[in-house]
Amino acid sequence: MRWGDFARGKRAPLAVAAGSLGVALVGGCSLVGEISDARRIDASPLRVHGVVDRVVQVKGGARVRVSYQVGGQRFGTEDLPVGQMAGPTDPTVGTAVCLEASTEHPETVRLCGQRYPGGDNMIPTEGLVVLAGAAGALMAVGWTVTITRQERREREAEVLPCDRLTCGHGTFI
Repeated sequence: MRWGDFARGKRAPLAVAAGSLGVALVGGCSLVGEISDARRIDASPLRVHGVVDRVVQVKGGARVRVSYQVGGQRFGTEDLPVGQMAGPTDPTVGTAVCLEASTEHPETVRLCGQRYPGGDNMIPTEGLVVLAGAAGALMAVGWTVTITRQERREREAEVLPCDRLTCGHGTFI
């Protein structure tokens, strides 16, 4: 098979399968991280007050940095969906934010009232990414099996040239 026959050959489905598995793996790792962080906070929650110390406007919203203190140490995070929970107006520098942190891992934090650090809407989103990646990989495997079966049928259907004694199937003329 030549590289020019990429779409008909087995390289295209293998590339799709590899890409789909990569998407599923990244989504799965992110999903596991969110769940792990939530369990960490649930095991030993500590309510702290954070303060918005930086707001940067980006396409589609704002990136908000929240600083907080646990046990005399200062921490900061930009991972929280603060702008989504603020209400009708965007948060401004100096806005107080209620946070729940893990006592054992104070760098793991979420907004009060949420179950997951990245926001409660991230779990279904990441689950759909994993599902789409797995479905793409399964589709590519089915595509490879179909192409392999079709090539085998085409090879079996080829008529072999007959010689004097046999006609391609071992029968005598």
